[in-house]
Amino acid sequence: MKLKKVMAVTMAALMSLALFAGCGSKEEASKDVKLVKEGTLTVGLEASYPPMEYIDEKTGELAGFDIELAKAIAKDMGLEVEFVQVGFDAIFAGLDADKYDVAISAISVNKERQETLALSDTYLANQQVVISAKDGKQIKSVKELSGKKVAVQVGTTADEACQYYQEKEGLEFDLQQLDDMTAAFLALKSGNVDCVVTDLVVGDYYVNNFPKDYVKSCDKLTNEPIAIAAKKSNTALIAQVNKSLKSLIDSGKTSEISKKLFGEDLTKDIDANLKNYDE
Repeated sequence: MKLKKVMAVTMAALMSLALFAGCGSKEEASKDVKLVKEGTLTVGLEASYPPMEYIDEKTGELAGFDIELAKAIAKDMGLEVEFVQVGFDAIFAGLDADKYDVAISAISVNKERQETLALSDTYLANQQVVISAKDGKQIKSVKELSGKKVAVQVGTTADEACQYYQEKEGLEFDLQQLDDMTAAFLALKSGNVDCVVTDLVVGDYYVNNFPKDYVKSCDKLTNEPIAIAAKKSNTALIAQVNKSLKSLIDSGKTSEISKKLFGEDLTKDIDANLKNYDE
């Protein structure tokens, strides 16, 4: 009895040490991470980009792939999560001004962003596509944008791509730079524009949910997988985000979210070879 009691006490002591050692290593790993608010991962986003991030009309709450991903990453890091809504055209300035820690808002990776931001590993496949009205002119190629009214969300890579085609390729079309994607698709539905240029995941969302109104008429203008962004100097935070992101990918959590929202897994076999509009 005495021997068993000693062994039990010894095991309890060892388990206690292991628990404290685990806590200590987690604190050590987070020591160099700079956060805007202690104990909280603050996330900047533009909330009119379904199915990535949007306001659920029924609940009035934030919803979408990036919302669920941000919550899962924060939980894995042992942090609370707080969302900060901002216009997409100002989202990177907000990072530089330390208004939030990261931007998780369908951030497409391109060469310019690789140079100016600290980016995580990519977590979602993505490309730029053209969406046309189902009963209107079907835009089959970039050259067919000439003479058309084209809607984009201001500040996005779709906006940048269209400006490139105007300025460098000499295509003449009316570029409508709107504040959000909801306005862009309403403009297309009402006939005020001829097409929308946007991310694949967003284009597919509108085509799948409103098949009588929209059709994907031209795909893969670019290849721009999606990542999480932080201030260029905040590499320690991105390193921690990458650890949590890998854990969620390995556990199948990202696949689960993708299948639920997109009907397919866009988190695997991501093509990391960037194809920008100027290539």
